[in-house]
Amino acid sequence: MTLNDKIKYLSTPLPEDIQSCIQSGFFDQAISLIDSRLASGCPEALQGRLELEKIRLIHLPEDFPYSYPQALALIRDTIPSFTEEEFRTLEMAGRIDFIFVNGEKRYFRRFFETLIATHPDIAARSNPALAAESARTAEFRRETIRQLKEKGILQYHIHIQAGLEVKDGYFRPGREMVVHLPVPKEEYPSSNVRILRTSHIPSSLEPVHAPARTVSFREKLMENEGFWVEYEYDSTIRYQQSDPALVSSEQPDFEIQELLPHIQFTPFLRSLAADIIGEETNPLEKARRIYDYITTTIKYSYMKEYFMLQCIPEYCAVNRKGDCGVQALLFITLCRIAGIPARWQSGLSATPDSIGPHDWAQFYIAPFGWLHADLSFGGSAFRAGDEERRRFYFCNLDPFRMVANTEFQAPLSPVKQGLRADPYDNQVGECEIDGIGLYGTQFDYYHKMIDIHPIP
Repeated sequence: MTLNDKIKYLSTPLPEDIQSCIQSGFFDQAISLIDSRLASGCPEALQGRLELEKIRLIHLPEDFPYSYPQALALIRDTIPSFTEEEFRTLEMAGRIDFIFVNGEKRYFRRFFETLIATHPDIAARSNPALAAESARTAEFRRETIRQLKEKGILQYHIHIQAGLEVKDGYFRPGREMVVHLPVPKEEYPSSNVRILRTSHIPSSLEPVHAPARTVSFREKLMENEGFWVEYEYDSTIRYQQSDPALVSSEQPDFEIQELLPHIQFTPFLRSLAADIIGEETNPLEKARRIYDYITTTIKYSYMKEYFMLQCIPEYCAVNRKGDCGVQALLFITLCRIAGIPARWQSGLSATPDSIGPHDWAQFYIAPFGWLHADLSFGGSAFRAGDEERRRFYFCNLDPFRMVANTEFQAPLSPVKQGLRADPYDNQVGECEIDGIGLYGTQFDYYHKMIDIHPIP
């Protein structure tokens, strides 16, 4: 059993002494306690949890590199007038994440990116051009929605290069490297997928309907090189108008189960689902209430690596914050609690002006079939006061997507021996050297748009 197979054991509780050390930020002491417990023997589930927890504790401080003076200086590099009082106010509001490491408060490596992405005033003070860029992005999405509603269908041909390179400090000459790069599936809205070129001869290419499709490489390099794949595909979106009055009285019962450790029907999430849904009985309206709650209540926030999070949907619901994937998982979990089939989709958001990793959700309502919900795009529209755009991302997507994954926690093939950088998803790629998986901060990735044009 590889470490990736043991991910389910993250739902196993930790011994009290270890948990106390972690909560207090004494990670070295917690690791020593874990080593002692593992040496003395323990049940399989607890052994798996302790092995995974040790890895988490080793890497968690990497996600929180800044002391308070360093964090404040990072903001003042572009906003010299930013005050300590502003910093404290944002921290008290939960907009600046921190942990304690051996008694010192340390701040999340992407906290300033979160502030820029979610506070237009801070973005404008940091870089006045960001406000104009945000306005252009919003207008582009509004125009896309207008065209889709008017025409009923939009089609684009998209050509992308995506790559990964190990950082020099972690490269090992002559050692065997195994690299997985995500590539498009034949899955709505993606079709006519073609793999055009690769940097190295692939060792395998997964079938077009694999739950987490990748092209893989196995190489022994003497000098550090990047791995890349170039592909093209068509993206076709049809506008979906779903009338609650047409919902069938008989609904399916697939994709409604728990999937530990994250898609978990905890007492809190069950209670939250009941509060949100109330007396509603129509499945489409139930899903709409869940979507409305998340898009109007959850604040967008960049996250530490998902491997570092306990039950992701509950984290999102309790803290009322999360990125695209965290919000999507909350939607999926609440839908499943309500008896509505729901599942994961992820890959890229790829427009003429921007390209990057993205997650969203699907939910099934008979007789319409699988519908889409993009929680973070809907939440962004809510923050901008654009209700039409917010409503659009319930049941619909824009055509600027690349679908690589259609299952959360889907295994990679060939099997990755070392622990994955992201055990749940694969948007940017994975790498291991001599069977040891690299953490997300140990390699760089990129996506390059080569061509995108509408199909008449």
